[in-house]
Amino acid sequence: MADKKNNGLELQETRGSFQLKGIVTGTEKDGFYKEVTTKSNKPMRMVNFGVSIEKDKTVYVNLNGMERDTVFFSKTEGNGKDRKTVTEKVAWKDRFSFNKEGFRPIGVNVGITKIIDRTGNEVNDKKNMFEYDVCKYIGDNLEDDMSVFVRGKIEFSTYNDKHQTKFIPNQISLCKPVDFDAEDFEATGFFEQVIVFTGIKKNDDTNNFAVSAKIITYDSVEETEFIVENPKLAKNLKSLKPYTAIKVFGDIRIERDVEEVSEEDDGWGTPNKMERINNPTTRTLVITGADKDSIDTELYSEKNVEAAIEKMNASKAADKDFGDTEDWGSLPIKGKSAADEEDDEWD
Repeated sequence: MADKKNNGLELQETRGSFQLKGIVTGTEKDGFYKEVTTKSNKPMRMVNFGVSIEKDKTVYVNLNGMERDTVFFSKTEGNGKDRKTVTEKVAWKDRFSFNKEGFRPIGVNVGITKIIDRTGNEVNDKKNMFEYDVCKYIGDNLEDDMSVFVRGKIEFSTYNDKHQTKFIPNQISLCKPVDFDAEDFEATGFFEQVIVFTGIKKNDDTNNFAVSAKIITYDSVEETEFIVENPKLAKNLKSLKPYTAIKVFGDIRIERDVEEVSEEDDGWGTPNKMERINNPTTRTLVITGADKDSIDTELYSEKNVEAAIEKMNASKAADKDFGDTEDWGSLPIKGKSAADEEDDEWD
């Protein structure tokens, strides 16, 4: 269910992942690709773009990478129970020249350009690159209106007392053209997440249910909320004791509060389209199912979670006393590389 104890809070992290299929947007904006210098004078690259999974419904994807002292390559050996992953630590300056057979960078899979293979077919030009390098590659090659399949991890954090949810890709690849108007079109915006369940209550105004949960990250305990629309599922979740860990899954829901403006011509020209949107677009994680076999009532408790929160707060206080720590962006996922997994959309 969860990873090994991390080095920050001595609690197992609760991992999450997502999948999207849609049409790229936002690459013409100034914030699509950026190069900055960190406080420690290290170069950092960042990309931020949207994937429209339905008409006017867009999920934004973020990735950053900076120069490091070392990077890791991996390869998988054996089969079945004997299958294992072997890693090699390589100096940053040697990342392009390292060519030991079978080893691939523990980084991001990309296939956003086309090549002709040996049989004469046009296929994705598959590459696996470290975050710093892939940000530049994406900045140079990704374009609006491309149809893509994207998957990766969900990152929960808090900044200036505001909770944030980011979608960090470990695969971006071209796929068959997405046609929102096709009769058989189905939106692809899914997630799964291990949560530490803390409670559930009915929302009287919307007639759905709000699930409160804690997410254990590398160095923090994050408060978050999910929505459940299925009353039977809500009842089962309500039966769980607080601080039960469980894997949930569902839809990434994008909602826009739009007011219909009369198109009737009253002699004063067309209606103001800016007035059609009352509120900002909201993104909600809607739980549609849960894995009952993943339930764990022993791994987390109020006591050990509160102890982790105290440790987190003490660390933040120390940072304030000695100056803010460097923002190094997303930490690499430990263990299995995304490159070890193949998806039917990878081609």
